[in-house]
Amino acid sequence: MLNRKTLPIFLATAFLAVGVSACSLVSGDANGGELDGVGRIPGNDFVGVATLPPNLASDVKFPKLEGAVLGSVAQGNNLLMIGDSIMASISKRYGNEACGLMVPQGWNVALEAEAGQFAEFASKVLDRRWSEGWDAVVIGLGSNYDGNKERYRTAMEKAIARVSPLPILLVNTTEFRSKQAEVNAIIEELVAAHENISLLDWRTISATRSLRSNDGIHPSPDGRVVLATAIARAVGIAPTAPGDCMKVYFQDDSRVLQGVMPTTTALGMGASTTLAGNSTSSPVPVATTIPAVATTVATVPATTLPVATTVVIATTIATPTSAAHAG
Repeated sequence: MLNRKTLPIFLATAFLAVGVSACSLVSGDANGGELDGVGRIPGNDFVGVATLPPNLASDVKFPKLEGAVLGSVAQGNNLLMIGDSIMASISKRYGNEACGLMVPQGWNVALEAEAGQFAEFASKVLDRRWSEGWDAVVIGLGSNYDGNKERYRTAMEKAIARVSPLPILLVNTTEFRSKQAEVNAIIEELVAAHENISLLDWRTISATRSLRSNDGIHPSPDGRVVLATAIARAVGIAPTAPGDCMKVYFQDDSRVLQGVMPTTTALGMGASTTLAGNSTSSPVPVATTIPAVATTVATVPATTLPVATTVVIATTIATPTSAAHAG
C-alpha cells in the first residue's frame, strides 16, 4: 500500500501531459503549493477543484489536509457521507451545498445525516446501505458527545473497521465546549493509526466566529459554504463520472427542540427556500442544527481526459444572502 504521506503525483503528471495547466485549475504559488482561499494539500495526487466565492476566498485559509485526497485513491465514484446536524445542514433537504459541489466533480453522493446523532449512527447507516457498494466514505460525527471517550472511540473504530480498506475522510468538530477536545484527540489518533484515513480539520476552520451561527456550534450561511467546499476539495475529483445526488433514507431531525429546524422546500441542485421557525434552543445545546439556506452553484465547462476522467475546472457555491439562526 502506498504511504499516504508520499503518494506519487501521477494524476498531476497526467494533467500536464494532456496540456491542462495547473494554473487553469487553481491560482497561487505553484512552487509553494499555496492555493488562493484554500491552503496547501500536500502529498496527494492533485487538489480538488471546488473554490470559495470571492467574498470568502480572501479571508478563509484551509489548513492542510492530512492524508490523501479521496478521489486520488478511490476505485469508483460512489461516495457515502455520514454525519450529524453539522453535515445535515449541507444536505439536499436544506441548501444542497454538498451535492451542489461534489456531483459536478463526478461523485454519486449519498449524504446520510441526522440532527442529534451520536457516533453509533455510523454503524446504523452502514447496516442499511453498505451492501450497495461504496468507493469512499466521509464521516463527521462527534458534536453530540456524552463525555464517554471509550464509547466514542469504540463506535468510530467499529465503523472504520467495516469501511476499511476503502479511503475514509474524517471531519473533526468545532470546539464549542472543552470536552470536544477529547473527541478531536480521538479522531487524530484514529487517523494516525490507519493509512486509509484522511483528516479534514473543521476545528481550525470553524474557529473563525463568522463561520458559526448564533449558537456557536452550527455553520452559519458562510460556514455551510466553507464546510461543503472544504469537503469537496478533500474528496477531489472522482475517478469516474458522471455523478448524481442519490436517494437518502435518514432524514429525521426531530431529536432537536421544536422550532430549531426550519421548513425548507428544495428547489433543485444548490437552491432552496427556507422559512425560519422560532428557536427554543439553549446557547450550547447537546444536539441542534442550523440548516442551509438558498445557494447557487456555478460551474464552467468540463475538460475530458483521454482516460474518460472529467475535470471540472471550477465549481463555486455563492454565499447565501439570508439565514435562519437558532438561539
